[in-house]
Amino acid sequence: MVQKKNRSTSKQKKRNSTIGIIITCLIIIFIFVGIKNNSDNNSSNPPEEGSSEIQQTTENTSFEKETEKTSESEIGTTNTETSTKETTTEKITKEPETVVITTKPVLTGSFYDKVKYRSPDAVPADIFKHGRNLMLLNRQYELPEDFKWDLVYWSNGQSVDAMYLNCEEKNSVKAVDRAAYQPLKDMFAAADEAGVPLQLVSAFRSIHLQDKLFTRSVNSYMSQGYSETDAINKANYSRTFSGTSEHNTGLGFDILEKGNFSLSESFENTSQFRWLMENAENYGFILRYAEDKTTQTGIMYEPWHFRYVGVEHAKKINELGMCLEEYINYLEA
Repeated sequence: MVQKKNRSTSKQKKRNSTIGIIITCLIIIFIFVGIKNNSDNNSSNPPEEGSSEIQQTTENTSFEKETEKTSESEIGTTNTETSTKETTTEKITKEPETVVITTKPVLTGSFYDKVKYRSPDAVPADIFKHGRNLMLLNRQYELPEDFKWDLVYWSNGQSVDAMYLNCEEKNSVKAVDRAAYQPLKDMFAAADEAGVPLQLVSAFRSIHLQDKLFTRSVNSYMSQGYSETDAINKANYSRTFSGTSEHNTGLGFDILEKGNFSLSESFENTSQFRWLMENAENYGFILRYAEDKTTQTGIMYEPWHFRYVGVEHAKKINELGMCLEEYINYLEA
């Protein structure tokens, strides 16, 4: 009986031993599998820091490929939809190329566009009828809208962009008509040698400046109680409408003795005025608004205002004792 019990106990111990070995093996297998899985995970999933670098590299590569595709599509096709597929960087680079920078103000349209007061009676002057130097401007005749200036700087004789000067911002530049430039220089040099130095106070005057000056005169008379119509008529005796002033051509000049800037009738009492009356014709200049010709010219006496007409015409006008209006009528008779 005792022997049978021992045999049963021995069998039970062997069974427990086998189960323990199996469990141990299973544990070892699970541990091994776990270690292998961790190793695999580590090799396929690098640390987060490395992951961000790979991601950035991938994005850069993708961006570069997209840029290359865009460039190729722009070069290889004119398809509108394809050409508009640009990266942000490309747009920033290209936008400045479409910006047009204007370094100079440019007058467009008619040079009368912004003029407030324009002569209601004037018709376009015929600048070719008797030649450019005899172009007549007054209350009846104004610069035609297709007039082309030929101006040079008084300081150095270099060409001037007349349309640029006709912009309001550039009224202070002294310019003269090319034909009058050298005769004017020669006359000033001769006056210096004669001991009566001259000074050019005003030459070319832009359309816009002329309008400003005329408007200022009108406002001055209106502030004294004149109606606008009467103020305009009074202003037109000392000032002229834009486009009817000889200053607008570059052929009319205000000349005084050196050091004087005041346009006054007292200039007729100077040695410079007397010299001009005797010698100006030799250089092609006439006194434009003489004291005894105000009825014909419609302008007050201006002993400082001289006009270039050329030597031949200047001598003939003085010989006949005429003003320019009378001389034009004389040529057409």
